[in-house]
Amino acid sequence: MLAWLSVNLLWSQGSSIVFILLVSSIFGLLFYRPLFYACILFLLFSLYFFRNPERQCSAARADDAVLVCPADGTVVNIQFDEHDGLNGYAQKVSIFLSPFDAHVMWTPMAGEVERVVYKTGAFTFAFLPKSSELNERNDIILHNASHGTVMVRHIAGTFARRICCWVHAGDVLPIGHKYGMIRFGSRVDLFLPATVTLMVSIGQKVLGGHTQLGKWNK
Repeated sequence: MLAWLSVNLLWSQGSSIVFILLVSSIFGLLFYRPLFYACILFLLFSLYFFRNPERQCSAARADDAVLVCPADGTVVNIQFDEHDGLNGYAQKVSIFLSPFDAHVMWTPMAGEVERVVYKTGAFTFAFLPKSSELNERNDIILHNASHGTVMVRHIAGTFARRICCWVHAGDVLPIGHKYGMIRFGSRVDLFLPATVTLMVSIGQKVLGGHTQLGKWNK
């Protein structure tokens, strides 16, 4: 239990939440007990939301052609365009994260971060397809010299108002490296070339850093 608490991201990525809850709970304890109980409940939920699980994919460790899912959640959309019309890629896999999914992001493959591109935008519902282009988002372009380039897009939702990114251009990362998170419900789009054979389907529940997303064609 102590180890789980020590690696919990609430202390680093949700410190402002802890401070607000602490002040509010003290006020509630002194003047309004329902507020105190509400703060305790939200603190418990925050500890659950900011959990930081360790994940590995044995198939990816044995074969560097395997890609893993970058996030927990449900696959809500898969698109294919043979003319690379999806932001310069042939395929797009969309994963919706509910507030009850772990919101840590994992690198889908090993490689060098070519670019990190942040764009402001709206805060429509993250499960809608249009959110990929309209909402606030952060793109990570990752290049692997042996296979190719992919792009992972973090998309803010109606309640997810902060995108956290812990990597920069030039960083060389292993597969399954934790490189960011999004607060409270969001969406992740993964853009892939046609040389990747997908291994997931719409409606499938996936685990970031663990579930096999696809495989590079040799």
